[in-house]
Amino acid sequence: MTISEHHKRLLDRHTSRRRILKTGAALGIAPMLPVGAATTRAQEQITIDYWNWWDVYRVELMDGIIAQFQIDNPGIVVNNVPQTWDRRDEVVTTALSGGEPPEVIMASRQEIVRFADAGAVAPISKYVEADAIDLTRYYDSEIASMWWKDQIYSLPMPTAGGETGLTFYSKDQFTAAGLDPETPPTTWAELDTAAAALTKRTEDGAIDVMGASLDFSAGGYLANLYVNAGTLYSEDLRTVAFNSEQGVQTLQWMLDFAENHYGGYQNMLDFDLQFTEGQQPLLMGPVAHQYQNVSMFFHIEQNDPGFNYGVGYRPYNSDNPNAKFQGVAGLTFGWGYIIPSGLDPAVEEAAWKFVKRITYEDVGACSFMQSQLRPSPLQDCNSSTVFSESNPHWDKVLGALESDVPVGIVPPQSQVFSVLTEYLELAAFGEVDAQGAIDEAAAESQAMLDEYWGTQA
Repeated sequence: MTISEHHKRLLDRHTSRRRILKTGAALGIAPMLPVGAATTRAQEQITIDYWNWWDVYRVELMDGIIAQFQIDNPGIVVNNVPQTWDRRDEVVTTALSGGEPPEVIMASRQEIVRFADAGAVAPISKYVEADAIDLTRYYDSEIASMWWKDQIYSLPMPTAGGETGLTFYSKDQFTAAGLDPETPPTTWAELDTAAAALTKRTEDGAIDVMGASLDFSAGGYLANLYVNAGTLYSEDLRTVAFNSEQGVQTLQWMLDFAENHYGGYQNMLDFDLQFTEGQQPLLMGPVAHQYQNVSMFFHIEQNDPGFNYGVGYRPYNSDNPNAKFQGVAGLTFGWGYIIPSGLDPAVEEAAWKFVKRITYEDVGACSFMQSQLRPSPLQDCNSSTVFSESNPHWDKVLGALESDVPVGIVPPQSQVFSVLTEYLELAAFGEVDAQGAIDEAAAESQAMLDEYWGTQA
């Protein structure tokens, strides 16, 4: 179903309590009480607790947006409650199942679908329709992951796009290796040539400089699968689709790349041990060409503003006539904002007003992204000259966002990714071949999908 069809079919309807109990129990999430059973908050002033992970300097930015929102909505008070990253997923799930969750929660795209399916969060379809929200302002790939079963549950902010499609590389290292610093690799074959020139290994075979980053997680594999004309699921999300010729071919290419340039997966793991969480290997020198999302511009500005770098697109398999460059939005992360089920109607409406401010209205959504020089899922926000004047690579960012396609998300997504990652690593360690790894991962993943869809009326 297209985005426009979804927009036409917005309905003001609620999931039945019976299905909430059924799916909520299956996912280990206790459903909220229905609206009729909620405690009425007959207060002139409504207070909203807003949980988010906009930490460090972004606290001040968000506080400014909240201050203006409260001026514009004098009956609503918003408490900005930044959270720590420790056990983030567990904290969010516990909050929604504990009976007294915050009124607005920042959630990942996968969480939004899972909580929506469990009945733990309220659909916002009636508000989107009543306020004439123009969903075409968003990139199609961004708004697609906000839906579940013909209801919309959140609005995106910031982008989940630009996540897999961009590559950052050291121009100085390209020059030293005899490569054109203005021409990054665009195909798998060109990447192979570049990695051969850029990679440096010690006498005992250890990696000294990794020519191009390679990721054997589910996310890393799927990012390469999509530039080889493959997909994760069928269009209706009921059938695994990565067990295709393209799927096996993609994994075999990754295995060959790891062996030919780095001496195998174990060498790659040993190489990674030198870095701690949050460090940027590209800026430090040991990696010459790195896949990174749009946050990399911020990291460069904060850590090494003089770094001489270029930006390109993820190389695709030019041997496949159907393959082309495309990124995948929402593959591993990306944010939205959810409202728990069972709130007093007046509180729910107030929560929606705040969600709209930080995801749709220029004074909140656009300004927050522009202050970080980070792209927005709202297309028109990105036309501001503040971006093009401050980022010489802004055309690449826009190109990546415009080419992104949405990844299908199902409630058992995290389990599917865990299984896929397990078999990818088994293949990387040489314990199973590419065909076997993909076949086994697909069989187990399909069983999960069948079990889930079998519970749906």
